[in-house]
Amino acid sequence: MSGPENASAAFRLMIATSWLAPDAWQENQEKAIRTAIEARPDWTEYLRLIDRHGTPGVSWASLCRIAGIEIPGPAAQQLRERSDTCRRQAVHLALILAGVLQRLQDAGILAMPLKGPTLSLDLYGDVGLRFSRDLDVEVPKGDLEKAQACLQSGGWKLESTFFPMSPRQWESFLGHEQHVNFVDARTGSLLEVHWRMQWETTAATEARWARSIPVHWQRYKIRAMHPGDNALYLCRHGGQHVWFRAKWLGDLARAHSLGLLDWEASFETARNLGQGRVLLAGLGLLRELYGLPLPDLPESAWRGWAPVLVEMPVRALMDPAEPASRVGPAKLRNRMRLSRYERLLRPLKSHWSSFSDLLYSREDYRTLTLPDRFFWGYALIRPFLWLWRWIKRAFDFFAPKTWKSSRIQ
Repeated sequence: MSGPENASAAFRLMIATSWLAPDAWQENQEKAIRTAIEARPDWTEYLRLIDRHGTPGVSWASLCRIAGIEIPGPAAQQLRERSDTCRRQAVHLALILAGVLQRLQDAGILAMPLKGPTLSLDLYGDVGLRFSRDLDVEVPKGDLEKAQACLQSGGWKLESTFFPMSPRQWESFLGHEQHVNFVDARTGSLLEVHWRMQWETTAATEARWARSIPVHWQRYKIRAMHPGDNALYLCRHGGQHVWFRAKWLGDLARAHSLGLLDWEASFETARNLGQGRVLLAGLGLLRELYGLPLPDLPESAWRGWAPVLVEMPVRALMDPAEPASRVGPAKLRNRMRLSRYERLLRPLKSHWSSFSDLLYSREDYRTLTLPDRFFWGYALIRPFLWLWRWIKRAFDFFAPKTWKSSRIQ
């Protein structure tokens, strides 16, 4: 269980503390942590890395249970403060999630919380260990508009990038995207309401809901994903972001080592959906970075294996900056890297489906509003709308800052 050989001691320590190993693997984790600390890590770099990778709670918890290690006083103090902040944020989000689930339950809407406080409780038995910036809840597609009205009546508002859409525009939006964003007007908290997963067909979504398990969280009736679907979900979520944040791997490592995931069922589902490489990438990273054993899958499962499935995520993990912080050419290079990795993971599409995706852009509906009876016109003018937005963005990017400031005023 170690990081790449050319990684710094601080990075290897961050990877070693990015999860909280269960009893069966605690000795292995302790060895990796001690080895990284003996290499004299730069503690300032380590603090920066746990901020970058979102692991303050589990990192401090994993360090605290190892006797005799020496952490410099200032670094220990900052680690403790980061862990406390993570816990306060997690409890705050758990209370907000309870309010959301209450409203949806009262409205008769099934809800499936994703990641966040419920995942933290499932993995660690402690809502405060897993760091989250927002909340994610999935509802059946048919209940989406009802859920939207329910949330808006409770003080949630659509995030600023959303705007009113006509029935045809809304139908197109539902077919091409996966979630809608809300902001709590009182606290500023963010909520993503999903109706399907990335790269998932309508039939696959319905089958996943049919396999979901009714459970109680606190006093709320919710749905939990089947262990096979949960394995694919965790791998898919990390994969669509090139696994650039270690906390997603830490979640997967903990769930795998606790036996909470049904890899055999997950592989069968992934193979049927054309997403076998999604699982292979996650499993390859667990072996490469944590030294965890692979599940007993059929030999045919590994036919889609390619070293790049691990190599690209490792580079993304070692990148000192988050993709969202990139600007200019660096941002373009990151988009190209993400696009290349997505092409490896996502299922093959029909020519018509690919063509439909090429023609879709929600921004088209904001740039030009066509009546629904002329909705077909978007397909004809899509290249011109794209070119207009590209020119406008380029103009804004290269315009002198002083001129832009005066224009804003």
